[in-house]
This record gives sequence, structure tokens and C-alpha cells, in this order.
Amino acid sequence: MLFSRRSPGIARAACLALLAGCAHRPGNSDARNREQPEGQLAVAALTPGQPAPRTLVVRSAAPTFEQAPAFFEQLSSEAQALAEKPAALPPQMQLPPELANLDYDGYRNIRFRPERSLWRGEPGRFEVQFFHPGPGYRDPVSIAVLDHDRAQAVPFSTDLFTYQGLEHAPPGEGLQFTGFRVHTPLNREDYRDELIAFHGASYFRALGKGTVYGVSARGLAIDLGSSKPEEFPVFTRFYLQKPGAGDRSLWILALLESRRATGAYAFRVQPGESTWVDVDARVFLRDAHAAIGLAPLSSMYLCGEEAPNCFGDFRPEIHDSDGLAFWASNGERLFRPLRNPKHTVTSSFRLDSPRGFGLLQRDRTFDHYQDLEAHYQDRPSVWVQPVSGFERGSLRLLEIAARAETGDNIALAWVPDAPPGLPERLDLRYRLHFAAAGDWSNAPGQVAATRIARTARGVRFLVDFAVARPYAPAQGAAGAPASGVEAMVSASNGRVIEQHLEDNPFAHTLRASFEVEPEGKRDVELRAFLKSGADTLTETWSYAWQNE
Repeated sequence: MLFSRRSPGIARAACLALLAGCAHRPGNSDARNREQPEGQLAVAALTPGQPAPRTLVVRSAAPTFEQAPAFFEQLSSEAQALAEKPAALPPQMQLPPELANLDYDGYRNIRFRPERSLWRGEPGRFEVQFFHPGPGYRDPVSIAVLDHDRAQAVPFSTDLFTYQGLEHAPPGEGLQFTGFRVHTPLNREDYRDELIAFHGASYFRALGKGTVYGVSARGLAIDLGSSKPEEFPVFTRFYLQKPGAGDRSLWILALLESRRATGAYAFRVQPGESTWVDVDARVFLRDAHAAIGLAPLSSMYLCGEEAPNCFGDFRPEIHDSDGLAFWASNGERLFRPLRNPKHTVTSSFRLDSPRGFGLLQRDRTFDHYQDLEAHYQDRPSVWVQPVSGFERGSLRLLEIAARAETGDNIALAWVPDAPPGLPERLDLRYRLHFAAAGDWSNAPGQVAATRIARTARGVRFLVDFAVARPYAPAQGAAGAPASGVEAMVSASNGRVIEQHLEDNPFAHTLRASFEVEPEGKRDVELRAFLKSGADTLTETWSYAWQNE
């Protein structure tokens, strides 16, 4: 998926296609450190008013994990041995001038030859293509194929690539791959779509059926959203287990290295309507004081319903994700709309033994974006389903003030209260769901939109909740009061001075409208949900308004 021209949204879309270095990645760290019952769970891509939205089924109980390949034990032992020594990451590649001087478009014009894909023409559903080094991608990555637990290196060669715009291929001496992408039949059986790509530090992206690249996952975060510059661990080695002819999933093993941590990772990738990435990880720390972030995600949010057409852009909304959601162990379900804040902020949510959390893209309506190239309405949601290693800790959300969509300004990770003591290891298991679905928490009613307007005394919020029948609005006049339903609104560092609830039959939602007067200059923290008698009808809406 490459683009031959640029326009608002094009540069980022093309960057996502290549997983190029235009996200919240190494090199951008300075800007980021300013200050229900168990069983089957229906997961719906909710469009308000539709009685039967598309539904996926996952389990609210811990998913069953397959045993990782035997080579994972060897890789884990190696990661532990490395952690007991001073850090010594592989040096960056020295690029020849014809590569070092490439601009953005020039790097994009280096393309892998599809006919040279790994496992092309062999029985099986998967094949692999590789990424070339270039500006912003100088970290060498070694890649090997595992066949019956024997590792066979995949050598780099310039013969694997085409070099449009260059007179000849650069000298290959000293060059190595910088990542790879996996292809498989995803949207239809006669074509092998991109499924997952690893490129840059410990970043990877995956796709569910009908989606395009958006939000990223990472192997590990260190000092995310703290006063210290963030450290970006790197996957330095990958091992791709050769799949059998009938295999529907693919194993990818990886060695993670950084100044203060090492790790062994086993990823089992299973494509589908919701693509699963099962993560089995063992992390070893060199520094007991490192603030680690587990199951980290990164995304982009420039503007949404609360501030449409930002910076004079013709597009009403610009974002890869529009909200943070989590499902707490006590059953609470919370949705927090993302923001492009006036100044960079970090928020923390106490979340012991979470049932799940993630960054969602709920708004699936093209008309809300009007971008024919970026396809923001098709960006996947990502849900983290913890299995082990997530006992006591908090969810940390970093929102970075931004004026362009070319960089990720949203980061999320679960931060344990205390990292393991040296030389103990941290064992993690979790499942990542990449899909167009809007929720995995089985919330009875969902936040559909958040709009904001300044008033003489403060600010008014208009929050639309999509609820199930019989509470959904009947066909009638706009503004008719919702019978038997009330909005429960609370404010910290502010006072709710007026509130009311009304039907929105045009969006088939209930709209909670409330005006808040700030008390002092501190940010106003808000929560709201709908109830009818003793019944809670919706998840909890949460928002922090910067009073400036």
C-alpha cells in the first residue's frame, strides 16, 4: 500500500504502510517527556441504532495458550545471560551515501520483490517480505527460520529489492534487514494481504479483516510518561518458525535488548475477523528501578468531535484511535475519549488484575473523516486481554500536544507497582486483538460521541450514549426526554451547574448535556454514566478538561 503523492493525510498513510519512522519512536523521546459473567463475550462494532451490529466472540475468561516452540527456552536462557552482563546492543549500520541521503519518498521507493518472498511457492498460507535499511532505520535485525528447532539464518541481499530512483543497487556489504512483514489470505482466499509487520525498536502492527494499519503495539516500554527520557527497547533477533501446510497460525520468536532490560518473546499470530497475537514474554531487568510498561500501545489523535476541522484542515476528524477503554476486575467498564491536549499530560488509572484494556477506534463512518487516502474509519481497535503478570499496577496514558498527524502522540501501557527484583524474571502472557470491533468489555451501553462548547461560566459537555432497547430513543421529536433514565455526573475541581438528558433520535442515542464551572486553575476531572433505577445502563465516560 504505497502512495505516489502527498496531501493532508497522505504522508501518514504512506508512512503507516511502510511502518516508517514517523511515530512516537526513538528519536522523538524529548518531545514525549514534557511534563458480567464469565463465559462467551459478544464484541460488537457498534453503530448507534443498529439492532444487530457485527459481532465477534472472544472469551472473558483467560484464553488458552499453545505451548511455544522448544527454542523459546533457549532464547529465554540467552536473554537472562545477557541481562547479567553490561548492555552491548549491536551498533547501528553505516549506510553508503546513496542510502544515507535518501529522502522520505526515496526510501519508500526501495521495494521488496514479492516473487522472492520467504516460503513463496511452498505449501502453506504464510509468506514473509523484509525491510531494507535506510534513514531512520539503521538498527540491524538478524532473522532466521526455525525448522524442527534448528535455526537457519536468512541472509541479506540487495537482489531481494528494487531500487527505483537509484542508478544501481547500493553495495550490500555491512547491510542487514531492519524488519519484516507477514502476508496471508486475510480478506479473501485468493490474495495474500499484509497481516503483521515488525519494523523499528520493538514496534509491531497487525490487521484484522477489513482494516488498514493504524495503532501500534510494542514489546516493552521503559519510563513511559515519566520525567526521564524514555528508553526504547529493540528487537535485535527474530526467529520465524516454518509453518506446516495446514497451519492457520504463525510463531515468531524475538530477542529484546535495551540498556536496562532484556527479554525473550514468543508471538503466535492467528489471522481472522479479529486477528489474535498471543504474547508469551520473559523480561529480565538490569536496573531494579526501571519503570517498565507492559503491553504498550501507541496511536495518533489530532482531533475529533470535540474540536472538528482542527488547524484549518478540511477533514472533520483525524485519528487512528478515539478512546481508551478498560474493564476492571470489579466489573467497571470505563471509556475515556482521547485528546490532543493543550500541553502534554500523563494520566494514571488504578487497575489491578484487569480483565482487559485497549485503544479503540469506534467511529467507523467515512463522512466523519472525509479522507479518501488515509481511511481512518478502517483503522483497527486493539484490545489487550491479560492472562498472567498483570496483578497489581496502574494503566498509564500519555497524551502529547501535537499539530500534525505524522507522529503518534498517544501512548498507553500497564505499569506494575514494583518491577521484579534482580535477578528475578517477569513472566507475561496476554492476547492482543486487532479488529474493527468497537468494544471487548461487554459494556451494556457505549459512549458514542463527546462534544464540547465553551460557555460564559465554563464549559458544556454533550455526551452521546448508545444504549440497548428498551432504553434506546424511539422515533420521535429531537429533545424528547428519556423516560426512566438519568445521567449520573460527577466533577473533581469543578461544579456541575446544570444537566439534562434527552433523546437523540437522529443518532439513536441518549445525550447527556451538562455544564461545568471550574474551581481554580487545575484540570477538571469528570465522570458520567446512565442508569435506570438500580440498573447501570452504560460504561463510565471519563474526561479530563484542561482549564486554560
